[in-house]
Amino acid sequence: MMRHLEHVQRAWSLLEKTRETESVILSGDQNSLEPAQLVAVARFSVIVSLSKSGSIEKRVQESIDTLNIHLNNGEDIYGVNTGCGGNANKRTKKLKILQQGFLQHHQAGILPGLPQSHDRAYALPEDVTRGAILLRCNSLIRGHSAVGMDKIELLIQALNKGITPIIPLRGSISASGDLSPLSYVGGLLEGNTGISVQVKGETLEAVMSAADALRQADIAPVTMDAKEALGIMNGTAPSAAAAALVLHDAHNLGVLVQLLTAMATEALQGSLDNYHDFISQCRPHPGQIEVADNIRSFLIGSHLSTKMNVKQQGLVQDRYALRTAPQWIGPLLEDLMLADRQVTTELNSSTDNPLIDVAGDRFHHGGNFQAASVSSAMEKTKTAIVMLGRLVASQCQEIINPILNKGLPPNLCFDDPSLSFTCKGVDINMSAYLSELAYLGNSVVSHMQVAEMNNQSVNSLALVAARYTANSVDILTMMCAAHFYVLCQALDLRALNQDFFDIAKPHLSALHKKIWPKTDRAVAFDDLWMGITDSWHRHNQSETESRCEEVARDSAHLIFDHYTRTDTDPSSYALIPKWTTDVTLTLIEDHQNTSKQFLACQSTPKYLAPATREMHIWIRHALQVPFHRGLVDHPGFLGGGVDDSRREKETIGTNITKIYMAIADGRATIPMSKAIQVMH
Repeated sequence: MMRHLEHVQRAWSLLEKTRETESVILSGDQNSLEPAQLVAVARFSVIVSLSKSGSIEKRVQESIDTLNIHLNNGEDIYGVNTGCGGNANKRTKKLKILQQGFLQHHQAGILPGLPQSHDRAYALPEDVTRGAILLRCNSLIRGHSAVGMDKIELLIQALNKGITPIIPLRGSISASGDLSPLSYVGGLLEGNTGISVQVKGETLEAVMSAADALRQADIAPVTMDAKEALGIMNGTAPSAAAAALVLHDAHNLGVLVQLLTAMATEALQGSLDNYHDFISQCRPHPGQIEVADNIRSFLIGSHLSTKMNVKQQGLVQDRYALRTAPQWIGPLLEDLMLADRQVTTELNSSTDNPLIDVAGDRFHHGGNFQAASVSSAMEKTKTAIVMLGRLVASQCQEIINPILNKGLPPNLCFDDPSLSFTCKGVDINMSAYLSELAYLGNSVVSHMQVAEMNNQSVNSLALVAARYTANSVDILTMMCAAHFYVLCQALDLRALNQDFFDIAKPHLSALHKKIWPKTDRAVAFDDLWMGITDSWHRHNQSETESRCEEVARDSAHLIFDHYTRTDTDPSSYALIPKWTTDVTLTLIEDHQNTSKQFLACQSTPKYLAPATREMHIWIRHALQVPFHRGLVDHPGFLGGGVDDSRREKETIGTNITKIYMAIADGRATIPMSKAIQVMH
């Protein structure tokens, strides 16, 4: 079985290749169209063409010929010479007019703002509509639908010319296919003056009627023959397209959360042993094994994550958000892989009714339009997104909380913690995001209602499920962006802390030797240093000078206790006040100098693993999201504008938005790909 990470890398590669060649060729063959190709067409306007093999035209014409033979024999064929749904007991000989009737009654959605413009909040996203048209063409060319080549070719022309029907967001129950959305695609084909389309040129975007758009593009509208309107409408293309786009994004987030977990392990100085292969081999779920291996590999070369130490201060094991990450993420990747197989099958299927069986010289009344497979895929994906969000929130909250974050300042502020609360708002936002995400995680299909004269007594709600899953993906993207911001701030502060220790340790060691020469029975400096670093972490909620004073006093208590235990000459006690004073001054001076040097040149990358370093550099340099220095970075502080370093001031939200946009539009896959490469 292909590993999730391998699957995602393959999709990235195919998407990049498709964008470079600027072409997707449809053949209708089994498993010939992949989700990454749909993404290329739907989001990046890659050109679509039909295979030149000649088999497509033959298959399509044979399906039409087979249908006509049975019609001429006087047979009753659903939706061809009968009414639809609960009215299928009706018969007619007006076959073309019947098809117009099918289109008409489904073009009933709500679209405020038309015809001059449209409210995007009420319309199906453009990428979903483009993906739906692509999939409907891929299904129709399989030769099971009796829809003519002129209709298929017109749809491909519209795709390539940037003509996209504006489709109501709501109204489909995805039972007899996504009838309502696809009826608007049918309206484009017939040049319906009541159907609005969006036309995108190189420099212009306009909304106009389908009739005007076709006329402007020099494309002749078509008239629907027997079964053709039904063949256009009666399929799962909108649901499947929405699901494919959602899954593409969900796969990327699945990899990103693993990288963020590696960064969180460094920020919290967590243990590499969380991801030891032995643990997963004792419980060999493939997803768990892969996640543990990935995170462990992402951390190779880190100077911040720790190895198992049977003698250590504080907790002997990390909290669940780090320690159980493989067990938490692993099953979710397995679900995403199963969902992907379901959706990929749907992309390459014939999903209308009736189906024309040319080889068997018959037609089949069936239910391939029932999009329960897509619903199943989306319910799994939506649950996975909620669980990934829960993990991200837990890690983020642990890092911001000074009681839990192993010595980082409260709210990750660089300046005075009594005045500056850098990440507190992010912490609150994260709870809001998670609450909404959890609400969206409720099952959609459990709310199914009987429809259409009790004919559609079960319906999949696949498009609704895909829409809510897309909303969930968007919120998780926001959470990942906020977590990214928090992690980079935490890693910078952790690096600053390491720099400070590197400078302070030799200075305090020299002071120790000066006050208590080796001949004295003083406490060993290495033991004293452990106490100093532990005290520094414990007093992380204090302002710097107070913190240094508290650390100095704690170290004096250690010395006093040592002398008490060793029955030292009482004259040695007289040196403790000098030690306390000198340590305080040394720590204050060293911290001031270290902070100044750090602001001039951040040392963070040298402490990180090569994989996490790629992500940190991407945030700080490619996206230009800077280390937050506190109140001095507030645009409204002392009149706003720019500070002495000429750095433009932006809100925290503005910088998190930069990260969000880069994840949402796919740019984050570039550093993710680099991180994966360097981990090997």
